[in-house]
Amino acid sequence: MNESVIDIGMYITYGLLAVAALAAILASIFQMVGNFRKAIPALIGIAVLVIIVLISYSTSTSEAYENASPAVSQWVGGGIKATIALIGLALVSAVFTEVYKYFR
Repeated sequence: MNESVIDIGMYITYGLLAVAALAAILASIFQMVGNFRKAIPALIGIAVLVIIVLISYSTSTSEAYENASPAVSQWVGGGIKATIALIGLALVSAVFTEVYKYFR
């Protein structure tokens, strides 16, 4: 098969992916504007995630490792800390839910 045909197919795929992502984002925004009261829990969840990432980023060190700049090292460290925090939060939430269901 000719490489130009594959390239054209990939560009079309990228374009359709961008259109789908834009449509999903715009539909979510219009839904939030239309039903703001129902969107409040989702916005609180997004705010909590942003706070966790910001705290993780600010507490990580910016030591430069092998091929990474200090900024990249700090983002990677922040991502690892945020992942650990979210896994811990999920485990605590699961245990709390099970204990709550047991005593209910």
